Amino acid sequence: MSSLFLLLPISLLLVIAIGAAFWWAIFAGQFDDAGSVGDLILEDDDRTAPTAPEPTDSARP
Repeated sequence: MSSLFLLLPISLLLVIAIGAAFWWAIFAGQFDDAGSVGDLILEDDDRTAPTAPEPTDSARP
């Protein structure tokens, strides 16, 4: 029972902190453009970049 006197205020503080962080995220515009970010993977350029030739090792026989 005595642990409730410790755990209840801690949990209430955590709920308030998480709620404040979520409130800030909403009004800071963190969720404004969530739909177009997922489309970026579909618009990716699948061509491979030209690779540089491998360096030759003059110490090889």
